[in-house]
Amino acid sequence: MKYSPVEEFSRIYKLDNFSKTFIENGKELFFKKNSVIASPGDVTEGFYFVKEGRVIASEFSPKGNERIICILEKSSIFLESNVLFNVPVFCYFKASIDTTLVFIKKEDLLDLLAKDLNVTLFLLQSLTKKFYSNMNHIDELLYHDTEWGMCNLFLTLAENFGVEEDTKIKLNIKISQQFISNLLGINRITTLRIIKKLKELMLIEQTNGYYYIKDIQQLRDYQTSIYTQL
Repeated sequence: MKYSPVEEFSRIYKLDNFSKTFIENGKELFFKKNSVIASPGDVTEGFYFVKEGRVIASEFSPKGNERIICILEKSSIFLESNVLFNVPVFCYFKASIDTTLVFIKKEDLLDLLAKDLNVTLFLLQSLTKKFYSNMNHIDELLYHDTEWGMCNLFLTLAENFGVEEDTKIKLNIKISQQFISNLLGINRITTLRIIKKLKELMLIEQTNGYYYIKDIQQLRDYQTSIYTQL
């Protein structure tokens, strides 16, 4: 079996070294919290750059259950592949907090790709990261159980949103148990059971809506012990 450690190819997209050309050549748009930016079937004439805020990509089952595909943070882009390959939008994109986006039209993108190597490299970085992220997620579903996945989620959140507070790591993002369920693709009963176990093991705690990792190395070690038992 494969081992997929927490690393840069998570489902939280946050890119470095973005080209300021995107901001200079696009139209700035503001979306309030919970605003839907794009829906399945939409045919878009451009793509979006996240200047500030956060966007959630998700889809719904026939029974109405939401599954979160990815979290798009500041300096990430989305719908670029839809524009390049003339493919309709396949999921929902929603602003999870007040968000400022920059919309870049397809013709402007093609012009930038022909003139600016940094734009080309940034676009390739985004597409490659999403490809490897999806591959890692498939590995997680195939080779690991839900408890391992829960540990991996907390470690990933710590990598992206963790701040040191006393001797703990605070996850500086408010997430609900339903959000966790939607991100892992499991029901709330399973989520509650695993979170309760991790709390009883003194690995995590929750205060004022924020999760804390009490000892990140102990959480990593516990995740490894789960893997070796599979």
